[in-house]
Amino acid sequence: MTDSVTVTAAATTTAATVVGAPGTGSRDRLLAAAERCLRRSGIRRTTVIEIAQEAGMSRAWLYKHFPDKASLVVAALARTDELFWADARARISGVRGLAAQVAEAVRIARQHQPGALLLRLKAEEPRAYAETVGTGLREMMPGMALFWHPYLEAARTRGEVRADLDIARGGEWVMRTVLSLITVPGDAVDGDDPPSVRRFVDEFLVAGLR
Repeated sequence: MTDSVTVTAAATTTAATVVGAPGTGSRDRLLAAAERCLRRSGIRRTTVIEIAQEAGMSRAWLYKHFPDKASLVVAALARTDELFWADARARISGVRGLAAQVAEAVRIARQHQPGALLLRLKAEEPRAYAETVGTGLREMMPGMALFWHPYLEAARTRGEVRADLDIARGGEWVMRTVLSLITVPGDAVDGDDPPSVRRFVDEFLVAGLR
């Protein structure tokens, strides 16, 4: 989810399209291999050949799935977050109320740090990160925001948010708020205290969507 969590892949409109569903054969093997290489070697030292060898595939077969290293790296980083949030979705869906759901998302993310690899790469290789991942992160925001669409639609049905709410724009606002609460410390709210996060979200985020 932030660059952290977030994370990202080549231009698409949904996270599922970007990262591919777990177990989708060659593509998933390549993404898993890319993640292992990134953890071991970092962005700059990871090569397409290394990833292909790690996955047990030819470089030509890799290029059938990804046009270049950047798209593969971004998709691999996005996959780490998507797998996490797929599991978290059930937990968030079990909570009633938009403010409580957002607070639960923040709690889960802060506990499990799904974007730890992405943040480490950003800190250790800022230039390579910007060159390779930066554009993908910007392009991925629509897919990240899509996660919140069903929760906003349910909140609209319950009357928690206004009836004419633009779900797409609202989803992006919720995602940006979550990313901020996960990664940016502040005095107004304690990100590690779910009741504090819930009150903050209800007072400002949900109030704005009403």
